[in-house]
Amino acid sequence: MRRESERYHMLTIAIFDIYRDYGFRVFPIDVEIVCKKMGVLSKRYSKCDEETRELLVKRSRYGFFARGWGKKPPTIYYNDKFGSTGAIRLTILHEIKHYVFNEDSSDEEYDDLATFFARSFLCPIPYLIMKGIETPEKIASHCQVSLETARNVASNIQNRKKRYGNEIFDYEEEFLRLLDETAYEKFIRSQRRKEVSVNASCRL
Repeated sequence: MRRESERYHMLTIAIFDIYRDYGFRVFPIDVEIVCKKMGVLSKRYSKCDEETRELLVKRSRYGFFARGWGKKPPTIYYNDKFGSTGAIRLTILHEIKHYVFNEDSSDEEYDDLATFFARSFLCPIPYLIMKGIETPEKIASHCQVSLETARNVASNIQNRKKRYGNEIFDYEEEFLRLLDETAYEKFIRSQRRKEVSVNASCRL
């Protein structure tokens, strides 16, 4: 269990590093720009001829990552006619994880971690806590993800808050300052005022 937790933590750090290294700051994250900046070609199934589309759907009805070879760049093929816009965005980031870690996207061993990566990339939990975006509806709107994904993220936020409250961990601070330093400072001041108020109430 501890090893599994460490793997998720490693992915979270990797996401923070990608945000920093590639300058992603604005939400909702533009997945096409993510691909472009990271040197990955993104290709819609609908842009292919009918015979090729059938082969692609047979490979995966959602999408998949193909390693580059020769002069052909690494490519994410995705089904732009299957599922909501939010689900399609999740698919593309799911495949980005396979690219970043040089994985075979057809290997189911990596799927859960890739989904976690995609969800955390589009909806970083410490950022949402800092901004007070915590309901499924607000998360779906702000991050442009499906309501199903937003519900999962909202549940994870609530579970974290039950255990840690609004605490921001040390390794998250740089990431949040990078995204919105003014909002981060405001959030920290607000948390300190609450702590002072609670401590004062306890002394009465």
